[in-house]
Amino acid sequence: MDIAIMMLSPAAEIMNQNIKEIVTRQALAWETANANKIIADFAEDGLFVTPGATFQGKQQIKEAVESYFAEFTDTKVKIKRIISNGNQAAVEWDWSEKNKKTGEISRAEDAIIFEVAGGKIKSWREYIDQKSPSD
Repeated sequence: MDIAIMMLSPAAEIMNQNIKEIVTRQALAWETANANKIIADFAEDGLFVTPGATFQGKQQIKEAVESYFAEFTDTKVKIKRIISNGNQAAVEWDWSEKNKKTGEISRAEDAIIFEVAGGKIKSWREYIDQKSPSD
């Protein structure tokens, strides 16, 4: 049986750690409804894309995040996996939220592809599946 072992360079190890830290910070910031911490990880001209909407720059992203927090509460994020290659990464996480008006709890599976430049998120694109979320 052949087993392939991939050794990462010290620079790649550091980038992988930075990516993991960004994902962890983002999950916690969403759970604690902290718009400032969410946008702190984005580059000034960062791109945030969700199904049906695109936000460019920290100000637009902050407005979108604050709009979300005005409508939803009790956001929970469970990170399932993080895959990274250099400055590009993917994360898969489970998401749940409670609608403030109706009290309804929704769940979704979310896959995110993102790119980091200079330690900041350059682009973040979400692919959300609300039809078949796991518990």
